[in-house]
Parts: sequence; C-alpha cells; structure tokens
Amino acid sequence: MPEPATAQWCDGVDRRQRWPRRASGLRVAAGAALLALAACGGGRTEVAFDGVSYSASAARGETVERFTASARPVSAGRAGAVRAAEHAGKRYCIETFGSSDIDWATGPESDAATLPVADDAVTLEGRCAPW
Repeated sequence: MPEPATAQWCDGVDRRQRWPRRASGLRVAAGAALLALAACGGGRTEVAFDGVSYSASAARGETVERFTASARPVSAGRAGAVRAAEHAGKRYCIETFGSSDIDWATGPESDAATLPVADDAVTLEGRCAPW
C-alpha cells in the first residue's frame, strides 16, 4: 500500500508541524494589535473648530443610550466648545450604535448662555436614538 501524501517543500522537510505554532503567534500578534487600536478609541480627543483646538470626550450615562459629552476650554470660544462636545456625542453614538442620531436633553440647539459650564468645560447631555 502506498504511503499517504504529506505536505513537503522542495527540500523534502515536512513543515506542517511548524504551521500551528506560527499561526498561533500570528493570532496573538493580531489580537494585541486590535487591543491597542481599541484603546486608542476611548478617552479624550482633540477637535479643532475655527482654528482652536478643544479637548472633548463623551461618557456613558445611566444606560448605554444616555451619555454626557464635554469639551474645553470654553474660554477659547463658547461656540467652538459646544461644537466639539456635540462632535464627541456623535462619535459616542456612532461607535456604540453605528448612528449619529441623538435626542439632546441639553444640546447644541439650546441657548448657549444656559448651557452648563464648570471648570472651563461645557457639558451636553443626550440619548443615542439609532432606531
């Protein structure tokens, strides 16, 4: 009876035994790269409006749909800070639900003078409305 066929390279050495080790190493490296990229998505981001850079972030509220978004420094321009906070809120909803639809409780359409400002940061509140 003939011997079963094996995967051999030109030099005649069977390399099938090394493949799982290499594949698992690639999987570990790919997983580490994905974790590193995921870590970059959270936290504060820098957003520029009208030539001014604002530090903006959004955080989950009581439920995953609800969030608060803030941006600073308001002293550099209130309108730009509000737009930066709006941007952070939209980014949160897109990353969480894949949609930028938001029902604002305190949002960019509110009177700018009534928006809450503390420690040179403006804070907006909303709920992602993907459906």
